[in-house]
Amino acid sequence: MAKITLLIMLAAAQDPAIRAREAAAKLPFAYRAYLEVRREAAAIGDPALRAAVEAQVLAPWLPQQAWAYGHPAEARKLLGDPRLELPPPKRGDFLAAPGGGCENGHHGYPGGLSVHTLATLRHARALAEDYRHVYAVDVHTDQLTTAVIWQGALMAATLPFRADGSCGPEAEIAGAPAHHVLGLAAGILRHLPDDLLYVIAAAPSPDPSRICSWLSAASVIAEGRTMTCPQRQTVEAFIHHFADSDGPLTALSWSQYVARAPKGWARYDALLQDGNDLLLFSRSP
Repeated sequence: MAKITLLIMLAAAQDPAIRAREAAAKLPFAYRAYLEVRREAAAIGDPALRAAVEAQVLAPWLPQQAWAYGHPAEARKLLGDPRLELPPPKRGDFLAAPGGGCENGHHGYPGGLSVHTLATLRHARALAEDYRHVYAVDVHTDQLTTAVIWQGALMAATLPFRADGSCGPEAEIAGAPAHHVLGLAAGILRHLPDDLLYVIAAAPSPDPSRICSWLSAASVIAEGRTMTCPQRQTVEAFIHHFADSDGPLTALSWSQYVARAPKGWARYDALLQDGNDLLLFSRSP
């Protein structure tokens, strides 16, 4: 019995998903960010939105009822993408997920998704306050919070860690990182309102034509049909786009850290010492 228990423990230690979750939980700045994101989700005033966001954080993957899971060949034809592959259902962990590719992305470490989400949410809140103060615009706070937390959640499924501690690069769908379109598909399946889907879709670009192409691709994956895109730009959509802007600085910092840090899982262990000063790497000669 002791031998069996030891074998089980050894197998768990080698499981990259378990190792990533343990690494994220040990990084104070990442784990604090995760808890804060969970609190923000729980504080959403609209009960339906709150329930949807909390479910998305706890189950950050494309729901099994997505049409493309049963019709992958047809989905590839409709999207004009013969290489389209969907992540396996029920696979993903918001806490453990990186916020970008481990080598040349941003926030490319266990817990990076939580850190990036929290930073984006704080940026969005600050921008919303600017619009209120300067232009007397009433910003839909629940909608903005939902959009920020929702938009990156599917990275938990599209950027799994491998046994050697690497992750990425992430595939693209309709010219956007796969998590973006798959997150919109999850939003369609979880019955988010059309105007909120538009706000979520605006994160990479506020260009209506690009937003519509991503929403249409998401509709194909979710329901097997293209959708009529709402042509209504909102303040919330612009705020979401500009709030999602700490990628360039954090990508630079992360690339410089990667160049100096150990390889594999040791890279994340080293963050226990260097994590709080991670952005300072961008200033190093």
